[in-house]
Amino acid sequence: MLAEKIAEHNECNLQFYTLGRFEIYLKNRGYYNLTGRSTKLWYLFKYLLLNKRKGIPPETILETLYPYEEYENPKNTLQNIVYRLRKVLNQEEFFRDFGCNIVYNNGCYSLSFNDDVFLDTDYFEEYIHKAESLKNINPDEATECYENALKLYCGDYFPELIYEDWVIPKRNYYRRLYIQAVMELVKLYRKNMDYDNIIRICEQAIQIEPYEEELHICFMENLIDKGRITEAQNHYESYTSMLYKQFGIKPTAELQQVYKMLKSSGAELNDVDAEETYYADEDSAGAFYCDRNTFNSIYVLEKRRSERTGHIVFVVSLTVNENHCIFGEFRKSLVKSLRRGDVVTTWSGNVILVLLPRMEYKQIIAIMDRIIRQFGNESNNYDIKVKILTNLPADI
Repeated sequence: MLAEKIAEHNECNLQFYTLGRFEIYLKNRGYYNLTGRSTKLWYLFKYLLLNKRKGIPPETILETLYPYEEYENPKNTLQNIVYRLRKVLNQEEFFRDFGCNIVYNNGCYSLSFNDDVFLDTDYFEEYIHKAESLKNINPDEATECYENALKLYCGDYFPELIYEDWVIPKRNYYRRLYIQAVMELVKLYRKNMDYDNIIRICEQAIQIEPYEEELHICFMENLIDKGRITEAQNHYESYTSMLYKQFGIKPTAELQQVYKMLKSSGAELNDVDAEETYYADEDSAGAFYCDRNTFNSIYVLEKRRSERTGHIVFVVSLTVNENHCIFGEFRKSLVKSLRRGDVVTTWSGNVILVLLPRMEYKQIIAIMDRIIRQFGNESNNYDIKVKILTNLPADI
């Protein structure tokens, strides 16, 4: 585990880990077993650890930690929890030699421990602050500090307390520091054109922050610069597909720029120009326009869902037998006329496929007739053939 690696170059015997998990580690003893321990004791411990060396009035602790519990004598109840927690910290071998204690001073409780106790958030911040001060004068040492900081960040602060409001500000703070550290380290490696290390840290960061678009874009851009076009293409398609499946959103303008980079690098994402693939000037209404592989992934997802619901999944094939200009105009009109949950792709040079989830055959026919008639009122020169399919064409 990470704690054992840190322990090799850290002289602190007692170590607290809060980023990505809550663990307590003691050299030569291993990990403290929290299973079966009183939840209320460690709930209070985490709150005081978050506010380390800061005095908290009993009223604030009760209002923050136990707002919905009713006690006949709240202060006595809290004193009892504090007493039991003190007993653990003072008597158990894991803690008793390290000055761990709950201190009551001036009407406030606080958590104290010796300076040689390791707390991951302290070291995480210290590494980043040191890197910030060194990045312009000693880039190599700054790089090492950033690397050490990233090793400590394994995920959200106290992730098991996902719904606790008192954790959220600190959690967001550490998350922001982490993203900033990643991007600053990228800049340092970028100066030396060290694409391999950039790809490595971005890949690791994406595992921790899978929805942070900046990380995905940086990862793909550096894959492209390294010449790993197929990997960048695959990542682009899987990421944009995930955005649609989970959030129903289209690629941003920044992602569209990555698409253009891929096209200019020779990636076979589609048969049309990048400028035509995503419409940056669209508003939030309209269908989701994507490449063929993303369309196929969404289609497979809908087919699996149909096994539970019993709905038949229909795919509309539209063949536009006219010049390229008419094809582009019709495609844009089609995308804007459909719902946000609908999906459109260019399947070949003059064939468009449309997926209308959970729509019946007759409804699909009526919708397509309306869209084509509307386009016909705006253009006097068009020839559009419609087919309703139950499977994708075989040439994917």
